[in-house]
Amino acid sequence: MDQLQKSIEQLAATYTAQMTEFQREVRASIPAASSTSNINAQFSAFRTFLMTALENLQVQLQILSKQQEDMEIRSRRNILLVHDVPQGNNEDPAEIMCKILNERLSLAEVTVSNIKRCHRLGRPNNSDKHRAILVKFCDQGLRNKIWYGKSKLKGSGITVSEFLTKGRHEAFVAARKRFGVSHSWTKDGCVVVVGPDGKHRRVVSVAEVNAIPEVVGSINSAGHVVTAEPASFTQVGLRKQTSVASITRNQTLGPESPIENTHLVFHLSPYEKWN
Repeated sequence: MDQLQKSIEQLAATYTAQMTEFQREVRASIPAASSTSNINAQFSAFRTFLMTALENLQVQLQILSKQQEDMEIRSRRNILLVHDVPQGNNEDPAEIMCKILNERLSLAEVTVSNIKRCHRLGRPNNSDKHRAILVKFCDQGLRNKIWYGKSKLKGSGITVSEFLTKGRHEAFVAARKRFGVSHSWTKDGCVVVVGPDGKHRRVVSVAEVNAIPEVVGSINSAGHVVTAEPASFTQVGLRKQTSVASITRNQTLGPESPIENTHLVFHLSPYEKWN
């Protein structure tokens, strides 16, 4: 899906460059008084039509990509990744995990029968770094019990994380880099961020992380003093499942967010944003 998105973007860039050059040549070769001078206008209309079609295709692709990612996250809801577990020859990852959960988390009821799938990620290598263990549990309740009890592993060198998609993992890395480890974590496959204003936001992409506003008077990453807090749809309690919406004058997105523009059209991703 990412490769398809890049292909469409490259196609749009190539088309724009070539059409601009062609339009320049058409204008230069046709006199203004010529009976064929309307060719330039027809060409401009055709160009506008194609660009609109490409933009609509990009929007639809983004929606499909988001829906596919949501389905992928749902399929991973019973999975956890366990990191830095010492690796041995001819090991049984399921038995290793049961031992860790029994001894470290005091979950004596966990047996191999509670684990649907368990294996190391990646290919074997000669590196000293231990490969993470992917564990898919039969029951989501057991998975959640382990997830919320992972603090008992502190000091053991073993850590537990959710099995995120590539896009959400990148968002998680970006959030930690910008806001710090103590202000960024994951929950149910989403990234939870505590912004400079103290508000909790649930984000799923790097773009949403970057859209979190700075506090007025603070110094941003570019070294500039923030003089106004930019508008953010994440602050208005928006709950939409549509892909495109048209907002007319004086309609509101939330209890305190009037829109003053006439017929403002904007794109909404098909997942809900909340405070």
